[in-house]
Amino acid sequence: MSFKQKYPRPYYEEYEPVDVKNHFNWFSVYRLPGDVYAITEQRHCEEVQSFLIIGSDKAVLWDTGEGFYDITKLCRELFDGEIIAVNSHSHFDHIGCNHLFDYVVAYDDPQAHYTSKKGAPHAYFGNLLEQENFAGDLPTGLNPETFSVPPYRIHTVRDGDKIDLGNRVLEVIHTPGHAPDSMMLFDRKAGILFTGDTLYDAAMYAHFDCPEFGHSNVADYIASLEKLLRFESEICNLYCSHNNIIVPPARIRQVADALIAIQSGTVKERLGVDPEQTYLEDGSVIAKCVFEGFSIICRV
Repeated sequence: MSFKQKYPRPYYEEYEPVDVKNHFNWFSVYRLPGDVYAITEQRHCEEVQSFLIIGSDKAVLWDTGEGFYDITKLCRELFDGEIIAVNSHSHFDHIGCNHLFDYVVAYDDPQAHYTSKKGAPHAYFGNLLEQENFAGDLPTGLNPETFSVPPYRIHTVRDGDKIDLGNRVLEVIHTPGHAPDSMMLFDRKAGILFTGDTLYDAAMYAHFDCPEFGHSNVADYIASLEKLLRFESEICNLYCSHNNIIVPPARIRQVADALIAIQSGTVKERLGVDPEQTYLEDGSVIAKCVFEGFSIICRV
């Protein structure tokens, strides 16, 4: 089934829409519990979601989207104070407007430094800029033959660091596995865990092994989820960067169990070759392991 056949996704109807002026006929915004806005890009197959997390002194924009339109104009419409950008990781669909921010926070990992110096050159996008991957017309001004993300400067954080927004504190949790620089933000007071690409209801990717996306590691992925399980009782909701916006914390244990089964080789009957996932990798065989409500892309 193609992306266009699945558009628009029905789960967005569960959330409260926000009427904004600077949507560019591209962004859709939803008001979430905990003084958070979800900024979605539903018309591209990546269907990435950024989150504007509001504090009394400043706000965090958790990921800056794909960069087809200026997300800063929308953010300033929603919050008139200082806004800092924080990246869940450095893959191209999360850093598109980084260069428009004075202050960008990323995890202190070589992958984050590598990407910040290069940006996302046109080659990173493979076929993702072709018309078939957009619902409706191409974004205004997008040249699919040349589009790229410029380099940007970062300020780094480490595991356990805290970002103070005034009346709320966001704790940095390093969660490698999907990418070496993957991290989450945890608002302990509200029980909200912002997951980036490490957890969501869809295909999760643990197969990368290239300079552009870094190295995915199933063992690291398992260790990251086991770290989260230590404080599972404190988590009320997962705010996810793709697909359904809010997912219950039970998904952490389900994905951890699935990865452990993959690592141990007990789910080989579920594996199916997925050659479409190799466009920037070395051509080795990639498998898609399907579970209830999600799947995992990994190396055979």
